[in-house]
Amino acid sequence: MKRLLFLLLLLFFQVSGHAGEARYRIETAYHHDDASARTVQTAAALAFTPYEGILRQGFTQGDTWIRLQIHALETGVDAGRAEPGRSPVLRVGPYFLDDVAFYEQQGGRWLAQQGGDLHVKQTKNCPDDLYCFALAAFDGGSSTVYLKVKTAGVRMVQTTVIAADEVTPAAIVRIGSMTVSLTLAVAVLVLSLAFFFIERSSVLHVFCWVQGIVVLSIAANTGLLAKWLDFFSPETLNDLGNLMMVMRGASIVLLGWVVMKPYRPAPAYRIAVVVMLVMCGVNLLGVLTAHAVWALKANAFLLWLNLLVLVLAILSAQHITTQLRKILLISFFIFFCFVSLGLYASLGLVWWHDYTGLLQSIADWRLNGVPIGIAVFWLVATETSHRKMQKLQELQSLQMEAAQSKAHQEKLSERRELIDMLTHELKTPLGTIKFALASLKRAAQSQGVSLERVQHIDASVNRMDALIEHVALSNKIERHDARGSAETISAQELMNVVMQEYRDADRFELDIQEGAFFYADPYFLALIVENLVSNAVKYAADGKIRISITLKAGPMTCFQIRNRVATESLPDENRLFERYYRHSNFQNHPGMGIGLSLVHSAAEKMGATVHYHQEDQDVIFEVRIPC
Repeated sequence: MKRLLFLLLLLFFQVSGHAGEARYRIETAYHHDDASARTVQTAAALAFTPYEGILRQGFTQGDTWIRLQIHALETGVDAGRAEPGRSPVLRVGPYFLDDVAFYEQQGGRWLAQQGGDLHVKQTKNCPDDLYCFALAAFDGGSSTVYLKVKTAGVRMVQTTVIAADEVTPAAIVRIGSMTVSLTLAVAVLVLSLAFFFIERSSVLHVFCWVQGIVVLSIAANTGLLAKWLDFFSPETLNDLGNLMMVMRGASIVLLGWVVMKPYRPAPAYRIAVVVMLVMCGVNLLGVLTAHAVWALKANAFLLWLNLLVLVLAILSAQHITTQLRKILLISFFIFFCFVSLGLYASLGLVWWHDYTGLLQSIADWRLNGVPIGIAVFWLVATETSHRKMQKLQELQSLQMEAAQSKAHQEKLSERRELIDMLTHELKTPLGTIKFALASLKRAAQSQGVSLERVQHIDASVNRMDALIEHVALSNKIERHDARGSAETISAQELMNVVMQEYRDADRFELDIQEGAFFYADPYFLALIVENLVSNAVKYAADGKIRISITLKAGPMTCFQIRNRVATESLPDENRLFERYYRHSNFQNHPGMGIGLSLVHSAAEKMGATVHYHQEDQDVIFEVRIPC
């Protein structure tokens, strides 16, 4: 990590290389003309303001006149004119200056040479991205020449005078730096594409577009795009370079949104993103409609504003860990500082010395996406690691649940076997007791003894036998697969069998649709119908029970049974299917509160549903069984 930080610092604080010993001294001064109405003949009489190093004016319109007073040092005065390759050459940059006119006076008249990215096809450029002008009228001592600069983007002008034989070594140094920057940008793009095909992350998807635009921006700002696309006019290539700068701002805004969206920042952040994207659209329109100066100025401000908004988004994010919040804040703060310095330089408000090699402007070719790429790759790697950890935890949780379920099933199976054994074993002595009671009844009747005690014992035995039977039924329901043994059963035939158990058939009102049938497990269907009928018989206040069986759309068969219950005896709907629940008014009546719970369990096994509702004093149960 320390080595990586050191390399990044070298990237940001590159120091320009120098080829050979300095042979010329330049005194520089400038004058800005907003009206663009001056000619070289009138420019000489203007009041010029001296400056040192690189002239930075930010985003401005009009012409900037630069006066260069070139003096040969003693070590190169004679050699500058006598030896081949020692004649002075003026190098002007950077490449993205639109229009650079060079004027020198010879024989009483002004000679003009043209440069700038709008004239790359008409003039011969330096081997690198700077513009070279031969000082043909230099007398070996001193000379005064003029530059007229006009550009829509950042107006910064760098001028150096070197001997002709030093142009190539100086260009090699500069080309090496540009190649490193572009190579790193392309490498980050290729790496992001490779990661995207592996991870398919939305962050990587947007970053691939960001990095692609960064590569095109570097190529446009260094003249490589003009070499690659030489079939386009210089005006088109210049507009394309400006468009890349605006699109770079828009893509970075989108990248910030994609990064922050999962952490749910404040709603104001979404509004800010929409506003900034609208600004980008307006800037694109400005570039295309010859208003590039204010469009690029707004774009530079937007890059700075986006980072400030991102810091506020991080502070307002809800679903973000403390560690991630700190790392993102530190990263964005560092980017914010560098972009702020670049914006400061772009606007011409500089206070540091040029030799530091700090970012010259927002258009600096060293902004090759490497720092953002490192942050994006780290973020994606962190998210991927977090997802894998979550999947591992989920897998472990599932394995634990499976083990617990298996243990539960084993205990449940053991409980069922125990219930089967107990019900079987209890049935035997109860059968013996019932047989003995039958003998006692006969003996008591023959001897004229009262049967009241024997009848009490017999009722208790019957209740115990019914309880054991219900427990056995409940256990059987849990184990039985009702859907695999379904068959077609006539509704009329089923009710005929059920009604045989009741002697007073007049109390039943049957309404069975002709041709109605059930498609269900016979055992479970009989259990449901018998328990509902038995329940109605037991609790009907007026003794009347109404049963209807109809076929309905779905398709399904609907079994409905209703009976009237006294107002004070209406059941609690919330506890109706609860096992062992009985109304307080019926605690002295025979029953154990198991019947309705068995109905509900059997219906679930069959894929049927049981519904209950009340109409005045009528309680209604409805079972819907799919056909």
